[in-house]
Parts: sequence; structure tokens; C-alpha cells
Amino acid sequence: MDIPGIDGLIQDIEAPFVILAICLLLMYFNSRMARPSKFYLLNFRLVLSFFLLGFIAMLCALMYQDRAVLIALWEKNPVVYSLIYLMSCIFVIAVVAALAFWKLRPELWKLKNDESDH
Repeated sequence: MDIPGIDGLIQDIEAPFVILAICLLLMYFNSRMARPSKFYLLNFRLVLSFFLLGFIAMLCALMYQDRAVLIALWEKNPVVYSLIYLMSCIFVIAVVAALAFWKLRPELWKLKNDESDH
């Protein structure tokens, strides 16, 4: 498929994933070097929530910014566009859900807060 602007769209899509990966890597190194405190896990979850919201905001801005390329891709081949869009949505939802289940469950927040009170 020869659609003008598709290379720019791919580069724009790479940026949020690279930024999120760098933020998560920095957060990982920070968690290994920081001394655990009373509010460490709460801060960790808040920062992770902020990164995920920023990632979703970047993807939404990307879709709005490159809408002309996405429309051209849709007009060229709607089946391929639909499959790519569906796979991308499933991937993003799965990653966000996995991170939310792993680190952002409300039960963990309540459990850790109860343990720190005793």
C-alpha cells in the first residue's frame, strides 16, 4: 500500500511506546534504588497511573493529528485497516489491563494501607 504519510504515522505510533518504555524503565530503576517508605507503594501506583494516562492521551492525540492518513488508509483497504485497528486496540487494552491488574488493583491499595496502620 502506497499511502502518503504512512511512514510518518508509523514513526508517530512508535513515539508513545518508546516514551512509555523509557518511563517504565526509569521507574523500575528508581524502585530498585529508593528506600521503601510508608508511602512508597502509593507513590509507585500513582506514578504508574499517571504514565498510563499519559500514554492513552498521546495515542488519542496521535489519532487526531494523523486522521488524514488514517482516512486514506481506510479508503484504500477497509478490511486491512479494520484488522490492524482491532489488533492495536486489543493489544493496548490487554497491556493496560495487565498493568492495572498487576499493580493498580484497589484491593492492593487497601491492603497496604491497612498493613501500614498496624
